Formats: sequence, C-alpha cells, structure tokens
Amino acid sequence: LSLGKHANLTLVVEETHGSFSGSIDGQPLGRLDIIARNGIVHSVEQMQRPDSLVFSPQKVLVGLNATAFVRLFKDAGLGDYIDGTRPDRKLTILAPTNHAMDEAFGYDLDDGDDVVLSAKERVQRSPRDRQREWALYHIIEGQYSIEDLAQTPLVRTRLAGEWTDGRPQVVKAQVDQAHRALGSHVSFNGADNILLEPEVIGNTTIYLLSSPMSTPPRLVNALIQNLDLSLFVAAMGASNTVDEIQSEAGVTVLAPVVNAFASLGLVWSYLSLPGDLDARADLSRLIKAHVLTRPVYSDEIPMHTDSSADMLVVKALNGNKVGLYRTPRGMFAFVDQSEQPPFMRRSARSSTSSRLASVLDSSSLKISEPDMLLQTGVAHVLESGLILPLNVEITSAKLLRGMRAHIFADLLERFNLTYVLEDPRGEARTARSSDGDDENDDPHTVAGYSLLVPSDKSWRENPAYRELMRRDHEDISADDSDNPWRNATTSDISHYLGRLVRLHVIPIIDSSPREASEGKRLPTKQLALADRTTYPTLLDDVTLRAHEFATDRFSLQLEGAPFYQTPGGVPFVSVATVVRSGIARSGAVFELDSLLRLPPVSSSGPGGWKRVAWNAAVWLTGIGMGSGLLGVSGYWVRQWWTRADYQSL
Repeated sequence: LSLGKHANLTLVVEETHGSFSGSIDGQPLGRLDIIARNGIVHSVEQMQRPDSLVFSPQKVLVGLNATAFVRLFKDAGLGDYIDGTRPDRKLTILAPTNHAMDEAFGYDLDDGDDVVLSAKERVQRSPRDRQREWALYHIIEGQYSIEDLAQTPLVRTRLAGEWTDGRPQVVKAQVDQAHRALGSHVSFNGADNILLEPEVIGNTTIYLLSSPMSTPPRLVNALIQNLDLSLFVAAMGASNTVDEIQSEAGVTVLAPVVNAFASLGLVWSYLSLPGDLDARADLSRLIKAHVLTRPVYSDEIPMHTDSSADMLVVKALNGNKVGLYRTPRGMFAFVDQSEQPPFMRRSARSSTSSRLASVLDSSSLKISEPDMLLQTGVAHVLESGLILPLNVEITSAKLLRGMRAHIFADLLERFNLTYVLEDPRGEARTARSSDGDDENDDPHTVAGYSLLVPSDKSWRENPAYRELMRRDHEDISADDSDNPWRNATTSDISHYLGRLVRLHVIPIIDSSPREASEGKRLPTKQLALADRTTYPTLLDDVTLRAHEFATDRFSLQLEGAPFYQTPGGVPFVSVATVVRSGIARSGAVFELDSLLRLPPVSSSGPGGWKRVAWNAAVWLTGIGMGSGLLGVSGYWVRQWWTRADYQSL
C-alpha cells in the first residue's frame, strides 16, 4: 500500500476458518471492510506514528489543555525545560490545567508576601521574578513514578535561591493507594493529579494537577494556620524576633505547641511579663534556641539504632546545638551535650520509652508533625515540651516577679533572707541572719532553696502583716481596731513574721560535691514535690509533708503538729494547696493559695540535742518534785502513826 508520496505500508491479511484478520506494519487491525463511498476503512487498535513525528513535553502539555502553563514557562524564560532541546535531563513536571490556573489566581502570581518586604526587596522581586519562582517550583529534579513517590514523598524542585541559602525548595507528595482507580491517588502539596497514570515523554514525566501549587509561605503565615502554634507566634512577636527569624535564609524551626508553654508555669508568667527588659531578652533567647541555621527535612534525619547512634547536630540561632535523629517510634530533637549540659522542660503528659537510652529519653522532644514547608526552609512541630537553653537564666527572683509576689520579696529583704534567692554553689552569699534559725543552712550541703510563696492578697489578710504595715506607714487612722496584734510590740510582730517567712522556705540538700554540680541546674526531679514526702524548712526543726491529692496537684501540711491544741479545743490546721510552680536554676517556686500557719507554741519547743536536754530536764524536775512530795508525805504519815500509840493525859 502507498501512503502519501514517500511512505509505504505493508498490509498482511490472513484467513482462518472463513474469517479474516490482518495487520498493517505489525499493528493488528480491528474492524475490517467498513465500506465507504470512496473506499474501504479498516480500524487499527493502535495508531501508527511515523518516525518523523516527535513529541516534546511542550506538545504533550498543549494536548493536556495546559497551554497557560506553557505560556507562563515561555514568558519566564524557562522554555528549554519543556521544548525538548535537552532530552538527556530527567525531570518531573507538575502542570495545572488552564481551568485550574484561571480559577486560582487568573494568572496573577502575587503571593502577598511583599507587604513585609523592604522596598529594595520589592524591587528585586519583579512580576517576572515571581513567575519564574512559581514555574521553577513546579519542576522536580529527576523522574518520579507513582511508585517512586510512595517511597520518596519529599522531592526537590528547581526553585532554589537566597531565601533557602541555595538549597532547593521541597514539594510533599502523598500517594493514596486506596483510591488509585479514581485517578486522584497522588497529590502534591494538596493538589490532586487528575491523570490515571502520568504521561512519560522520554526523560520527562508529567502530572496534571487540579489546582496550582503556591510557593511555600513565610514563617508566620505558615504557623498561624495551626492554632496549637498560636502561642509560639505570639512569643515571637513579644520578643521582637519575627523579622529577624523570617529574614534568616535556610532555617529549621522546631515549633512548640501551646501546652508546652503552659507547662512552664511560673517560668512562662515571667517570660511573658510586659515591659520587662530581662524577660524579653530571655524570651528572645528561648525562641532562637528553636531555630536551626540550616533546613533539615525529615528524609535527611538519620536513623538511631542500638548499633548505630547516628545523629545530625545543627547549631541554633541562640548558639545552642540540637541533634536530630529518628527511631521506629518517630523523630526526635535532642540537645547536644558535648559542650554544655542540656535542660529541657517537658509537658506533664509527655511519655518516654525504655527502648532508647535514658540520656536520650530524658532530653529528647518528639516531633509530631514534620515538614511544614516554609519560604526560608522547613518547620517541625514538637509534640510536647520545649528547649530552655542554658543562657536563659531563670532565677527564683525572676519567678517572684512573674507571679507578682512583691510582698514575699520585700519580707525576704526585711528579714535578711535574700540569700535564698541566690545559688549557694556560686559566689559568696550575703551575711546570714544571726537569730539561730538557720541551722539547716550548711554551705557544703545546701544546693539551693525552694520557696513556698503565698499571694500578696494572702499576706494582706494576715493580721500581723497588716499591723506592721500600719506602723511602717504611720497610718494611725486605719480602721483595724479588732486586730489581735494591735497592742503587741513591733519586735514581737517582726519575730512572728520572720518565723512565718522561714516556714515557707525549703532548703535543698545535695549530697554530691559542690564542684560536681556548680554551674549546672539542679535536676528537675530533685526540685519537684513528691507524694508523702517530708521537707525541712528554715524554721528550726519544723517540717512539711506533701500530699498529692490529684494528678500533679499537691498540698503541703505542717507535720507533727497535733490536730487539737487542747482536748475538745479548736482544731489546728496548717495546710495550703500549690496553685502553680516554676523551676529556677537552684530551686523551685511554688505558689500557694494561702499562708501556712506556724505550729502551736506547745509543739514548737527546742529541737535536736536541745529537745533531748529539755526533755531530760523536764523529767528530772518532775522526778525530783515527785520524790520530794513523796518524802514529805511519808514523814507526816510516820508522825501520825507514831502518835497513834499514845494517849493524851
């Protein structure tokens, strides 16, 4: 057969049992002998393509109704990616249809981020630049079939620039094998592929998308889409670090959730103090400790096994180092301990696993949501907890400022107890009070102090404190005539309040050498309250007992005091509930809902060897008085008995 001027076709017809079949150039024929007016038609099962007809990615895109996508590539100067001039380059192209392009943004590729850019940056990012960035983000380096995407869901695009420090931007592919027959079994950043199978033209694979993909957003725009990260965004704003972090090229952000900040308790109350320069500086360091100086995607995090302890260590903007690793349980962030010991605050509900080493378990934070794509890199959401770096110096004095406990701080200063706000393991402390109540304060054993701090309202309700303040301010006209301390001396009031303040201070006894622990934070377990545990106070031989009445809810009660001062008398109750708490460098601060009461006088005599001597003296005195009384009684009985034998004359 002759086809045209220069092409010939070979027709082969076979007869089998009276039926005919045939082929043209090896292609089977379908229906035969369809009679037309001007000839005969034979249908073929597959179209014959002459060797002179060559398809390029551009021709296939036009055939897929993606002409707007082709035009954009041409306008952006990227035509060589689709015109077939470089057939050796392996690419995967993600092309939206014309309808998807028109519905999405009508060819307007403005991403809205220019409102936060400087004038110079707005000039540099012209409309053509934005078109080029958008187009490059739809070109993936390498060829990926659906099976490849199921194994490698993070694929690198041709978009790379200053925002990512020269590293390529990433697209997340999701393969849904359950709906593969519907043609939407694979999606890219949420945009569905509408082809049942991708088109493959040489070294180029094409997926047709139901909607275009926007380039990754800026950090704040990405984080505010997750309500669990709202407090992290607010903390960035309060610390004035938003612009600095968003302008940092090529970063990994470890984003804590709301519960992580709430679990800090009084520490967060201090860090969020408005107008406090120290709090703002510490909050800035905390935020920067979660921003790593290079983008690390989940497929770059090494596996940590029993035989291989691989870990990718990256420096943060704050200067601390964070190690990233994965196990069969998931991905984790670990504070590198090679140069400085870590300190991490974990949420009360976070769980640990015995499958990892104890060091990793105690200092690791699990990543719950990896690979949140950013314009400048990637963000990973932490399941619970956050990083509290060493250069965030949380002291007891700062925690008192956080809970606005001004009266307790003033009383510590009034009674020369400000040394409990310092680290006993550090520099020399201030002079001790000389009233003999500091027997527990041994500089070789005391590693810090925990403070039981009632609110200012509780102190104002205390009659002795009200009377002292009345006298300090010479407020003679104050209407407090029923105050039982009205006629007491100032010395008696000060002595009472001094003992009351000491009752609210717990010394932390550390058996380890000071050289081993100096410069480090005390372990959280050593500072946390434990159920049915007795704690000493600065008040001589008076101890407190903690009771856990609910999960992580504690009350503190005076130990050893009788419930009734006298038989049938008024009950004596000295108990307070812990409302909030915070961990400082050398102690903890526990906010109480009320003041603890001093023990009754009858049960607050001398302690230690003095108590033994006192008891011995009391017993000896009692025995002596009893013996004397017995002797006198015996003498009079004898006199009476002797006189009984005589009769009076």
